[in-house]
Amino acid sequence: MEAAKRFVSGLKGQVLWFMEALREYWAATPGWPLHFGLCVLAFAAAYLFSRLVRYRLAPWAVRRAERGHSKLMQILMRGFSRPAPVVVWAVGLYFAVLSLPLPPAWLAGAAPWLGKALRIALICLFAWGLTGSSDIGPLMMKNVQGKLDVEMDRTVAAFVNKILRVVVICFALVMVLGELGYNVNGLITGMGLAGLTVSLAAKDSASNFFAGLVIILEKPFVLGDWVITSQAEGEVEDISFRSTKVRRLDGSLVILPNSILCAEAITNGTQRKKRLFRFCIGVTYGTAKERIEALMARLRALLAEDPDVDSQSVLVRLQGFGASSIEVLVHCYLLTPAWNQAMLVQDRLNLAILSLMRELEIDFAFPSQSIYIEKASHG
Repeated sequence: MEAAKRFVSGLKGQVLWFMEALREYWAATPGWPLHFGLCVLAFAAAYLFSRLVRYRLAPWAVRRAERGHSKLMQILMRGFSRPAPVVVWAVGLYFAVLSLPLPPAWLAGAAPWLGKALRIALICLFAWGLTGSSDIGPLMMKNVQGKLDVEMDRTVAAFVNKILRVVVICFALVMVLGELGYNVNGLITGMGLAGLTVSLAAKDSASNFFAGLVIILEKPFVLGDWVITSQAEGEVEDISFRSTKVRRLDGSLVILPNSILCAEAITNGTQRKKRLFRFCIGVTYGTAKERIEALMARLRALLAEDPDVDSQSVLVRLQGFGASSIEVLVHCYLLTPAWNQAMLVQDRLNLAILSLMRELEIDFAFPSQSIYIEKASHG
């Protein structure tokens, strides 16, 4: 409690001393109000110009770049459109503060700190612009994808974007630490040793990272594909350094480590070309042989003529005799690999088969048992 009181008392004394020294300087400088007003006007002008850059000049530059043929310029304009007005405001603030009517000794002492703060701000804003322009990486890789033997798609582009953002942030952090007076060379060396130690201790993270690279390069699946693994089934939403995110049909999100995902079998449902349509129709034992033959012939014609069915795969056979029905096998492949479209085709075919059964007056069999009671004779 006493320490807090002493701190407040000392702070109050410093404020009083600052105000008294400032009052004495202003008393000896008759033109200080005009000087102060000019500083306020300079800051206001910088602020208004930053608003102009944000709402007028930056959008105009982005639209002009989009009308051009340079994809690189489009990416840069979009990436730096947001930090550009902040740069204008920061530079205006810097010069406005240096122009305040303060004692020269104060300004001389504050100038190095203000310059350092401005440089740190510009580094951060430049890093902000570069992270917003990270699409440059996929663009450059697309230009040399023939030499690298890497096909550029949105999965690879998203992965490259993340790597570039991390690299830009790391460089910006090193530069900021250098501005703050830290020994960057020693820090990098220490980080290298620490990184080696951490990498040895975090083998799983390293294996996940390299497994992610394998997924990106080999592309067993890409963003938006429907995959089936022993761990989950759903749509691939994201592929990061460590894991892959899969959205299940019920909306839940499954995060699978890349190392586990690469070590098991993966079924890519999106890349399938056909979808199996196979079932058995059970008809009653009282159905005449001629009607069963007619049913099989009509089923073959129905499936072979359907535009969503592979006619070469149609197979309708009398499979056998069940416990309570004569079983007719229906087998074919649908030419609609997408699950939702295949369900629509399946609904249409099932309804057509139902109408065909009614037209031929054939009943579906259901599980039943016949009980025979033998009457015993007594002499």
